Amino acid sequence: MKKIVSLALAMAVATVCSSASAGVVTFEGFIPSISSNGDTLVNGNEVITTRGQGGFDGAIIDGTDPFRCDITVCPAGSTYYAGLNDGGLSFGLSGNAFNLGGLDFAFILPVDGLIDFTVGQLIATGSDGSVVSKDFAMQVNGQYGFAHWNFDGLFAQTRFTEVSFSACLYTDVGTCVNPAGNQAQFAIDNIAYVPEPGSVPLIALSLLGMLAAYRRKSA
Repeated sequence: MKKIVSLALAMAVATVCSSASAGVVTFEGFIPSISSNGDTLVNGNEVITTRGQGGFDGAIIDGTDPFRCDITVCPAGSTYYAGLNDGGLSFGLSGNAFNLGGLDFAFILPVDGLIDFTVGQLIATGSDGSVVSKDFAMQVNGQYGFAHWNFDGLFAQTRFTEVSFSACLYTDVGTCVNPAGNQAQFAIDNIAYVPEPGSVPLIALSLLGMLAAYRRKSA
């Protein structure tokens, strides 16, 4: 019986580790395309849903394509998601809970031009109503590049079933607003997450039952 319990414990540990293993949404498996409010992209249990007004709200962009953007100034890099025209996206794991670790993000200029100041923020809103935001990186050599954002504090510790991302732009009095005349646009990539090990309670209950039965037999 001791061997059985030991084996069950080893299997439990392996299952928990597998369930809690981190994942990263890279968008590399999706072909360049445009999307509107409600359109979804699915990779395994990763679900990306476009949010917006029902127009040209988002796109998958190949960051290595020199002709990736005709008018806007898009960051270079690998394949990523672009929230366009005040649109955004939501991320979930088929309804399962998860923690967010971090992501890469950048501002997308609506028109080609030089801007030497921070224009707004990327906003992350959890399914429980938690909200965090971070300024876009400063423009370098006429291009906005990707910056990395590590989530911390209570937001990083909270388990969500969905997290939405959007952008806002600063007004002349410093308020960050969306809608912003279809000017709040952003790129996002490498969304790091840790899924909830949902099998933990079931495994623990099973082990407790086996140990109790073993102790009764020994007594």
